[in-house]
Amino acid sequence: MIGSYLKFTLRSLLKNRVYTGINLAGLAVGMAGAIVIFQLVKHHLSTDRYHQNAARTYRVVVDLHLDDGSVEQERGSAFVLHETLKKDFSSVGNAAYVARKEVTIRVDSGGASRKFLEKDLVFTNADYFKIFDYQWISGNASAMSAPNQAIVTERYARKYFGNGQALGKVIRADNRENLVIAGIVADYPAQTDFRYDIFVSLPTIRKIVPEYGYEDWGWIDSNRETYITLRSPDDKAAFEAQMPAFAQKYYGPDDRVFHYRLQDLSDVHFNVAYGGKIKYNTIIVLATVGILLVLIACFNFINLSTAQAFKRSKEVGVRKVLGVSQAQVFWLFIQETALLTVVAGAASIGIAWLFAPVLSRWLGLGLRVNVLTDPLLMVFFAALLLFVIVLAGIYPAFVISNFNPVKAIKGLLKDHNRSFFSVRKGLVVTQFSISFVLIAVSTLIFLQSEFLKNKDLGVDKNLVLHLNLPEAETSKLSALRNELAALPEVAELSFFRSAPSVQTSGGGTIKFENRDWEKFVARSRAADAHFVKTYGLKLVAGRAPAHSDTLNELLINRKLVKALGLKSPEDALNRRLHVGDAGKTGTIVGVLSDFNNGDLYTGIEPTIVYADQKRYRRAGVKLRLISAPTIPRIAAVWQKHFPENVFEYTFYDEEIAAFYQREELATRLTTTFALLSVCLSCLGLFGLAIFAIEQRTKEIGIRKVLGASVAGITAMLSMDFLKLVIVAIVVASPVAWYFMERWLQDFAYRVPVHWGIFVWAGALAAGIALATVSFQSIRAALTDPVKSLKNE
Repeated sequence: MIGSYLKFTLRSLLKNRVYTGINLAGLAVGMAGAIVIFQLVKHHLSTDRYHQNAARTYRVVVDLHLDDGSVEQERGSAFVLHETLKKDFSSVGNAAYVARKEVTIRVDSGGASRKFLEKDLVFTNADYFKIFDYQWISGNASAMSAPNQAIVTERYARKYFGNGQALGKVIRADNRENLVIAGIVADYPAQTDFRYDIFVSLPTIRKIVPEYGYEDWGWIDSNRETYITLRSPDDKAAFEAQMPAFAQKYYGPDDRVFHYRLQDLSDVHFNVAYGGKIKYNTIIVLATVGILLVLIACFNFINLSTAQAFKRSKEVGVRKVLGVSQAQVFWLFIQETALLTVVAGAASIGIAWLFAPVLSRWLGLGLRVNVLTDPLLMVFFAALLLFVIVLAGIYPAFVISNFNPVKAIKGLLKDHNRSFFSVRKGLVVTQFSISFVLIAVSTLIFLQSEFLKNKDLGVDKNLVLHLNLPEAETSKLSALRNELAALPEVAELSFFRSAPSVQTSGGGTIKFENRDWEKFVARSRAADAHFVKTYGLKLVAGRAPAHSDTLNELLINRKLVKALGLKSPEDALNRRLHVGDAGKTGTIVGVLSDFNNGDLYTGIEPTIVYADQKRYRRAGVKLRLISAPTIPRIAAVWQKHFPENVFEYTFYDEEIAAFYQREELATRLTTTFALLSVCLSCLGLFGLAIFAIEQRTKEIGIRKVLGASVAGITAMLSMDFLKLVIVAIVVASPVAWYFMERWLQDFAYRVPVHWGIFVWAGALAAGIALATVSFQSIRAALTDPVKSLKNE
């Protein structure tokens, strides 16, 4: 019985090749999209969940409650925090300090010397390897308690020493300290945010970074974090309850500012306020899109299956007359759906396997699709097949098995679902509503991304080259400036801590003249006297400061003038200002037009620019022009003064663009899946158009005989489907507007939700749908009416 049913199913599918092909393509593409999204969601949800102590591991973060009522969320911590927590709290099991730093590593091996600029280097202590799981190849974590020790990953051991023995070998850091490789660990997995390849023992940090405030509780740096494990997850509430007393003990009267709390390790990846990689809401949206893609594919199947049901009515009637029960007919068509779904599922694995590497390159992830080696993906795939079979198969099977056999044989059955709001038309409206929302949202994300990249930041970002400064020694910087400035391509040169609009600068409270400490925080930028010209900053009052190696004269921006309550920029000139984070007082000699300190998620802040040579870490080179010899000339000068370091450069405008990579990736994702949903919807519409035209062949022939034009027939056939798309646009517009408004809430500067976005999204959806239907409509309208009537 089963064999005969299977044989009949295959014959039926082959007989209706066009509809079978459309159903297979729709299900395969929809399931492939769901599989790729599942892998993407699984990657993010599993990030750093593999650590044995993950459930009781926390990052210690601090919320800075400022006197003006604002709160700054800071993931960094003071150097003394980790040891103090372990000493003061019995509930703390392990405490690790993680300090990231860019370091030049020199390797002398085989008679040759090689240098590497390493960005994935951290200073940490032995507790780090007790908190986080690493597979040890050789050595152990105890070496991290001694100075000048390092642990490297397998790939870095090969990078430095090839296939030779790395353990016990010596590498040199920043031409200051030799490091002995005391251990080798296996490479980190793809599902981690702790992508470090070199671990340097914590006592070494004082030698390589001597200027850091190691005993200062207020010296908090976002690149230096503290992680702890508690004896039990139940200790978290009690621990946080003791934090106010802890802050009062070590901060005294400033304890009101420092509100410490514990951030779950599972939240580190998702909380963008503390530097997370992706929002948890984005994961929910991705999962929802995956479900919607499968639903659209299933709706296509339901529509085409029910449309064809009346063509197979005589077949069903004969079967029932011959004694086949309604249940048997039902399961026969469920079997047909299952066979199609399994074949489409196999194809979807291949499609997903091909597409996953492309998405991986876009997102910088290691996504792979291999059902045989991924048990969780295998379970998801099986559940997906079952879900599609049930959702896509039950309704068509119920409709077909419920036919009256007598009416079916006599051909008296008619499609009673011709009303405007029939189930079939309702599914089409739903499909295009989903597609319209995705198109509109992806359009807005694209516009916002372009807006962020092109917005006037108050600085000149063109033709500015950024170089690292390994040392801030006066004689070296002076010689470097003189030689670079002598190059014909160089227009200006500035030394500074960080460039504007790329990363937020440091800051603190200030005292203006004889007033008390201000209640707001002012951002500070350590930069030399050439900073203004190099970045095209505009002076609205006063002058640029004179050259100095330390804070003497300073600049402020308009925002700070307003925050101080002054009537005009001129009122600030020649007034004294004490800068809290610098611990010095200077004279205001100029007021700058407002410019963005950091990203465009936040607004313009009160800002101070002052000289402090000890803090300079980068150089900005403003070029007149750029040609093939430009970079080599600059590199030669730089290398002359820093021969032990690796020359590396970036362009300022590229740094700013990279700052909004999250929006760029969101644009790619939403656009990809929006187009995929439109393609799926149009695939179903294409099949329905074929069926509708087949049903109206005789009508088309008669209309042509009576003088109807090709354009008129095409318009008539297309309009029925276009009406459904228009209804979908009207229904989906409020939903699209809601999601767009919610997404824009994170930006201080944003594009408006303009009506043009809805017009564009609607025109695109309607245009694609019309093109899909018109192809078949024109073909039918051009058919010889004599043949149409004869065939009918």
